[in-house]
Amino acid sequence: MQTIIQSKNGSKEIDLNRRKAIRERCLNCSGWSYIEVENCQFSDCDLYPFRLAAGKQNAQKRHKAIRKYCLYCCAENQYEVYRCPATDCPLYAYRKSNIDNSVKIDSIRKIGHIERPKKTLNSKSMSEYAVKK
Repeated sequence: MQTIIQSKNGSKEIDLNRRKAIRERCLNCSGWSYIEVENCQFSDCDLYPFRLAAGKQNAQKRHKAIRKYCLYCCAENQYEVYRCPATDCPLYAYRKSNIDNSVKIDSIRKIGHIERPKKTLNSKSMSEYAVKK
């Protein structure tokens, strides 16, 4: 899913899945330092086993870990998880049981898209238009 997330130098457009989302969240937590992610000391974090995004992983456990992490982030309040305002968080689209497609870049572009007029009026045609009125 193409989405915009927070990065070291502002925002970036990235193609995310759950595995990459966890990796990006861990990088964000560690100040975008790959070494800090590898040497993470927070072994009680729900995302800890999935932080390196390498090797064979259980998809259901990864999904549950994201949901638990979001619940932890929202002070154990399920209602706040659904109302989460952090749309630039890599885990945002995966915080619910179903994927939240509202953060897809395609849907944002369609809403904010304004077409340029096919034919523009030049100064001569504008004056002709004004005279005819």
